[in-house]
Amino acid sequence: MRLAIPREIHPGEDRASVTPETVKKLVRLGADIAIESGAGKGAGHTDEAFKEAGATIETDRDALLGSGDMVLRLQTRAVGSR
Repeated sequence: MRLAIPREIHPGEDRASVTPETVKKLVRLGADIAIESGAGKGAGHTDEAFKEAGATIETDRDALLGSGDMVLRLQTRAVGSR
C-alpha cells in the first residue's frame, strides 16, 4: 500500500502527520511511503530524516496526491480550495 503524505497548507499548521520514527515502523510493515518535500519542516523533521527512514520525497504535490492508495493529513479544506 502506498501512503501519500502531503505538506500541510493550512495557515499556522506546523505539525506533520507522521514522524521519521513512524515512517520506519510503517515501512517495516510493508508500506510504501511518499512524502511531499518540506512536509516535516515546521515540526523539525528534515526531508533527509524521512528519506533515511525509508520514505521517498516528492516535489510534485499533484503527482503525490494522485499516486497514493491512502492520503494522510491533519487538516482538510473544502473541495476545490488549496
